[in-house]
Amino acid sequence: MQRLRKAVLLIAVTFTLGGLAEPLATPATTAEAKSTKVWIAPNHGKKYHYAKRCRGLNHAGKLKHVTLKWAKHHHYKLCGWEK
Repeated sequence: MQRLRKAVLLIAVTFTLGGLAEPLATPATTAEAKSTKVWIAPNHGKKYHYAKRCRGLNHAGKLKHVTLKWAKHHHYKLCGWEK
């Protein structure tokens, strides 16, 4: 019984000193859940770029940051400089 009290006290002190207690079961983050962002130039063709400073974006005026899924859904293809 004494060990149980010490264990409960230790857990309570740990949560108190550690700030807010996190839930015991946190959902795992998968690679699919994270969305990859790419750059497009909506007024200059149908190519997407991983790097904002890609050579293919040199003369693009307006840039837009979108998800890779969105870009592929709207028929954008990977820039030739980034292959």
